[in-house]
Amino acid sequence: MDDAATHTDPPTSSPESERDAADRLSRVHGAGELHAVLLALLMPPGSKRALRAWRLETAATPGADSLRVHAASLSGAARLPWFELLLARMAAQPLAARQALLQATRRVMGARGVARPIDRLHWLTMRRGLGEVAALAARPESHVEVAEWLESDVLGVAAYTAFLSRMVPGEEVDSPEGRAWYGIVMATWLPFAEIPEWQPPNAEVMVEALAKMQTLSWMQRPVIVRNWVTTAISRSRGLRLGDLSADALRLTCGLLDSPLPPELSRHYITLPADGAR
Repeated sequence: MDDAATHTDPPTSSPESERDAADRLSRVHGAGELHAVLLALLMPPGSKRALRAWRLETAATPGADSLRVHAASLSGAARLPWFELLLARMAAQPLAARQALLQATRRVMGARGVARPIDRLHWLTMRRGLGEVAALAARPESHVEVAEWLESDVLGVAAYTAFLSRMVPGEEVDSPEGRAWYGIVMATWLPFAEIPEWQPPNAEVMVEALAKMQTLSWMQRPVIVRNWVTTAISRSRGLRLGDLSADALRLTCGLLDSPLPPELSRHYITLPADGAR
């Protein structure tokens, strides 16, 4: 099976291996090395087909396999902060290098024949972070203290929340808790619209829903995010988000230009300011 572990899989993350990885990744600045590490951070653990695709895409980069092992040794609290930092470094590379990374990303993500929900968020984050997609203009703030929610706003939130429910609040894709989480989250908007039945959208509808939310005012977006996060934590084991849930929520915050609630921020390490950007 594709998801079976291979002999090239790195050892389980440990404080020592993570320190070694952080030291090495802090010195990654060239386009080829950034290309190799960013692709490695996107690969599903243990996927033989994704690994084969990654090796084809990084064959010209000396030391790429060592970088992959370092990337794979990062803990769940460190992977996404490093991904964001290295993506910001890649954004400063020439256009040809950025376009090559996006094309390679599609091939590595497609190697398994099935896209994971988190892949869609990584892909949208990559496109935006590398300058291929510009941020949408936010709706002007209203002059009232309480945000005004249009029915179309609520329907957009519902579709995207149903997409997130494939990853939130469980620790694996399509856990049974997602449907209940959706119902609790969406009950907040009952005064503004009739809430659709839970139905995770296809990729096109998910992107349309995200675009709708990206035009909401700066006051509205954090309201949505706080609702997602607090409800997810209340429904999670030990009142702690799993890595998949946290990553889905953090990537979404980035796509919405919304600050991370403290409860979500605490899930991750904080990297030093990157003077190389």
